[in-house]
Amino acid sequence: MIIKNNTSIRILTNILAILIFTSIYSCKKTSSVRFSNNQLIDSFIQQAQDSLYNNITLSKDLLKKAMKIAPDSVMYYKAYSTYALTYSAINQYDSSLLLSHQVINFCKRQELSPRIYELLASSNNNIGVYYGQMSVPDSALYYFKEALKQYELANNTNRIPDMYINLADMYSRKGDFAMSAYYYRKALSKSDSLKITDKMGFPIYFGLGQIYMEVRDFELSDTYYRLAEKFYDNRTLAEKFTFCNNRGNFYYYKEEYDKALPWFQKAKKLVSKGDYQFYVNLCELNLGDIYLNLNKLDSVPDCLDKSYSYFSTIKNKTALYYISTIRAGLALKQKNTQLARKLLEETKDSSGVEANILSIRNKYLQKYYAQIGDFKQAYYYQAKNIAIDDSIRNDKAEKRISEIDMRYKQDTTLVNNKLVIQKQASQMKSLRYISFIWILICLIILSTFVYIFICLKKKKDLQQIKYMDKLIKLRMENIRNRVSPHFIFNIINNEISSSGENERKNLYNLATLMRKNLEISENTKVLLAEELDFVKLYIELEKRNLGEDFRIEWNLDNEIDLKEMFILPMSIQIPVENAIKHALRPKEGDKILSISLEKEQEGLNVFIRDNGAGYFPQQESQTKGTGNGLRILFQTIQLLNSKNINKISLNIQNIRKNNEESCGAEVHIFIPDKYKFE
Repeated sequence: MIIKNNTSIRILTNILAILIFTSIYSCKKTSSVRFSNNQLIDSFIQQAQDSLYNNITLSKDLLKKAMKIAPDSVMYYKAYSTYALTYSAINQYDSSLLLSHQVINFCKRQELSPRIYELLASSNNNIGVYYGQMSVPDSALYYFKEALKQYELANNTNRIPDMYINLADMYSRKGDFAMSAYYYRKALSKSDSLKITDKMGFPIYFGLGQIYMEVRDFELSDTYYRLAEKFYDNRTLAEKFTFCNNRGNFYYYKEEYDKALPWFQKAKKLVSKGDYQFYVNLCELNLGDIYLNLNKLDSVPDCLDKSYSYFSTIKNKTALYYISTIRAGLALKQKNTQLARKLLEETKDSSGVEANILSIRNKYLQKYYAQIGDFKQAYYYQAKNIAIDDSIRNDKAEKRISEIDMRYKQDTTLVNNKLVIQKQASQMKSLRYISFIWILICLIILSTFVYIFICLKKKKDLQQIKYMDKLIKLRMENIRNRVSPHFIFNIINNEISSSGENERKNLYNLATLMRKNLEISENTKVLLAEELDFVKLYIELEKRNLGEDFRIEWNLDNEIDLKEMFILPMSIQIPVENAIKHALRPKEGDKILSISLEKEQEGLNVFIRDNGAGYFPQQESQTKGTGNGLRILFQTIQLLNSKNINKISLNIQNIRKNNEESCGAEVHIFIPDKYKFE
């Protein structure tokens, strides 16, 4: 089923390949502020990429913040390159192309380096996606090959499998399935060597499934689709949509329409929420064809009317050709041959229309002429479809021959190796000597395997030690920088100079706070109840400095079990401390601090809000601070995220009402379920 265009739909998946451009730039740390800004920019870019297909507005806002922090720099154009993707995500490919060329122009003015090659590769890949979407596969191939060279020059081996996949997709669009399979195999081999098959297995197996579907080898196609489906749950929305759409195509081509229907319905549901009108209407078109073949004729017009309204607006020739074909098929089913003839004749221009769509048109032309008794013309269109099928079978045969040839070469190599061994064995003088040699060889091989195993284990242990060393350093730095000496000094002075019944209680609370600070900071996770107790104790001690105008608001979801759920130590206390110190303490009038915990299906949301002047990290604060708290928190999250599939996210944004200036700040922390804190 095409537009149903298996590979054209996968252009959406190719966009996501660009999102993997998250290389870490090793900038010289000229100052702690520069270091902190780079960390913040990377955080904004990562959050923007994560939000690209869920909240395009948020994604753009985050990237604008990143670019504002780093004007006229490599980091700026890293964010700018990602910003180009926001236009691709909403099908504004011309804008994406323009921004990508601007990044390339910047790179041409710079001295070539791994970082510049990274930017060039990312932008060329993006341009390749543009030409792929515009159905210019030769141009797409050129830019994908350029991107491949540049990733190799940047020594970014992790991106090479993505380029192989993009090349495979384009060759598939050109109908060169042998070259497409070649690049998919290269992608699989490279992924195996990099030990990233879990990450790359889905697009590779999915692509091979598409190739075999195109040549109508349904058995092999189903095998690869099932391999790809094992990775389905952890894929992006775009990849899930593409998989469901093409799985529906698989059953459509098998003429198992009852099995195709739920896949197209599932694909439509995936893109119903969000700005994905092209893909929603594509699903409507495919569903209309399915309902027609299932003889659910009452459901066909509604699907076609919806899709026609959209595709006529954007003037998509292939889609409109396909719609008129299905309408003609509906007219034939309703025995309205006059309408069917009109529909079949009014869109005769088939230039640029894919063979699969033409085959469907020929099928209905054959039925039309058979209904009116013109069997000569019916036979003519039957013969045209046979010719298309023969072409497909020829491609299939060519592919089979190449695979047999590959197996033959491999078998010949094995035979030659055996002959060498036999020749060596014939020269040996005794069976005992031969046995001794083989035992020795086996021992050497075994020893080699043991040595390799030990080396790999040592390497893994060393990596784990480095990881724990980083984590320990962050813990110790956190201990040194939490509960500032200035704060403790003020509290103690206040308590010494004060009198009354509360003196002993406050001193006791201070001692408890300091003890809990040390206890919590040395762990990688704490119970949510412990973290909240620590925060409450801290706020209680700060109340005197904040005055009577201060108010704390707690909003805790009843579904949250505070004594069962874990959280990153100090992850709530640090934003609370920053809010009190920088937003509320200098504020006149009402001071409001709100802490909310909300449980959702996939994890825990934590919101810390204040009604201060807002969050502007690029501006000098009225209250002096090291900025170490948030920096350490960002670094700790980044380190722990590297060990997890589902990531912790931390986002800071200003609160605005009625498009006015900032009237406070909000810190949003999301902690996924089953997150590993070690």
